[in-house]
Amino acid sequence: MNLFCLDGIPAIHTDPAEVPGMYMVLGRVSDHTKDLAPEELDLVRDSTPSRRNAFATGRRLAKAALTHLGISLGPILRDERRPLWPEFVVGSISHTENLAVSAVASSMRYRGIGVDVEVISAVDERVANRVLDEGEREWIESLQLPEWRTALFSAKEAVYKATNPITGEFLGFRDVTLKIDESALSFTAQAQKDLKASRLLQNARGYFHRIEGHWLTTFVIEA
Repeated sequence: MNLFCLDGIPAIHTDPAEVPGMYMVLGRVSDHTKDLAPEELDLVRDSTPSRRNAFATGRRLAKAALTHLGISLGPILRDERRPLWPEFVVGSISHTENLAVSAVASSMRYRGIGVDVEVISAVDERVANRVLDEGEREWIESLQLPEWRTALFSAKEAVYKATNPITGEFLGFRDVTLKIDESALSFTAQAQKDLKASRLLQNARGYFHRIEGHWLTTFVIEA
């Protein structure tokens, strides 16, 4: 994947051949509302300042990523909570209070992309017991590394973001089980029952990165 870090964030080493044709931009959340198109600003005019800043930063990064696809920088609106991407583009946006990320690619190469960024300590044992299955929790306990609770939570968020625009179905945390390759910081996902997303997950793979106390998770579905 091609990952670009802005705002003084340290560069993350990635292999462009790992997810060819996908462009991801990572930046710090701050006030970029002045850069929003009027139509974009209307979407968050009544939101809190922190929510507006996160939204504006996400759009800023999405437009930066789109330039690598040669896409003109028009407004990025939304359908409910999902960004509306230009024709023949798939993409995803995520943010915490401090970091935001967006990834885009041609829909000719990928059917779906999901990205998620979470503070490493975001998921405690109580939340993990709700969102992870027994096998996933046992795997984390065997590592004795509780920060992987957040990594798996983030991975399931990325899976949902990649599949939902295609299927329109709600994919719960327990609907998907993950198989982690810790050494490669990658994962695959499998549906626990017969779902619309089941076939999509057979041609998909996810990746973990760590940056400034956050997990950055990417999930891509091949076209």
